Amino acid sequence: MSDDIFFMKKVFELAKLGEGFTSPNPMVGAVIVKEGRVVGIGYHKKKGDKHAEIRAIEDAVGHLEGSTLYINLEPCVHQGSTPPCAPVVAQVGIKRVVISNIDPNPLVKGKGVEYLRSKGIEVLTGVLEEEGYFLNRFFFHYMKTGFPYVIGKMALSMDGFIADNRGNSKWITGEDSRKYVHRLRGNVDAIMVGKGTIEKDNPSLLPRFIYSPRLPAKVVVARKPFNNFDYQIFDSEGIVYIVTVKNSKWRVPPNLRAKIELVEVDGLEDGTIDLREALIALGKKGIQSILCEGGSFLMGELLKLGLVQELVIFYSNLILGSGLKPFSGFSLAIDKGIKDFKLYERLSFQNDTMVRFLKND
Repeated sequence: MSDDIFFMKKVFELAKLGEGFTSPNPMVGAVIVKEGRVVGIGYHKKKGDKHAEIRAIEDAVGHLEGSTLYINLEPCVHQGSTPPCAPVVAQVGIKRVVISNIDPNPLVKGKGVEYLRSKGIEVLTGVLEEEGYFLNRFFFHYMKTGFPYVIGKMALSMDGFIADNRGNSKWITGEDSRKYVHRLRGNVDAIMVGKGTIEKDNPSLLPRFIYSPRLPAKVVVARKPFNNFDYQIFDSEGIVYIVTVKNSKWRVPPNLRAKIELVEVDGLEDGTIDLREALIALGKKGIQSILCEGGSFLMGELLKLGLVQELVIFYSNLILGSGLKPFSGFSLAIDKGIKDFKLYERLSFQNDTMVRFLKND
């Protein structure tokens, strides 16, 4: 393993310390090395706080001359909620900068690298680029497309059902798997479900079992209004976006108007909601990432429209024989089936197995 790869892996470890805290900013870590020894480290803790390279520079005072800066994202050159970082890097004696990913933000996008090189600093980019992309995949996708990054999550029996024939789904998977899901909830900007899931399961859609620095927004896709608002999502903290059709007959009770916001989009000829328009609208509200937890029709519609970037599927040791399938609303011949995803990783949890699929580029 080369030194550049070794130290970039350390950078990723630092960046992950900001997981769940930094959105809408990316996770960034930085390591400063001199003569083979780490002399400074830092990571971005939250929006508005110092950037990773600035923290690392402050940590390495007295050891910066002739050093190498390792960082997973290109230093910025624009004034945002904090001052630009590239000019600081160029002024303190750092002679070499090693970067994993170019920042896709149009305000940066190669300008940081160009600036550093103009100051005589050697710059190497693309070190562990794929790993760096995965770390900040929400940010990269949102910056490039304006759409939130959508993760479809489902828990299945060994024979592929999300519930038994009576619709019961608690608990298909074990406690360790459920804890991992709550960690996922704490790392995204919003959690999405269909109206049927709210009416049947009455979930809170909150990250539990773990410390979460912020509450994700809750998104409910519902063409028709609820008969009442006696559900956990309206009692718990955090905003609720209700995605519905234009000119809908929703009447939000006065006591809930501060926490419920209608996102009205076009209805389609087949009676469904324009989910593409809905995601664009949510993206404009600053939502970069969504964890979709069902139901099967909503998940099927998102997949059919090509709006899912990642699938996280938990298989348990339970066998049901028959039950509810994870996707509905479409049926395809084997030669026409959706083949947009590639296997990224497998994880084991007690008697469960999680498989993660990423959408092909």
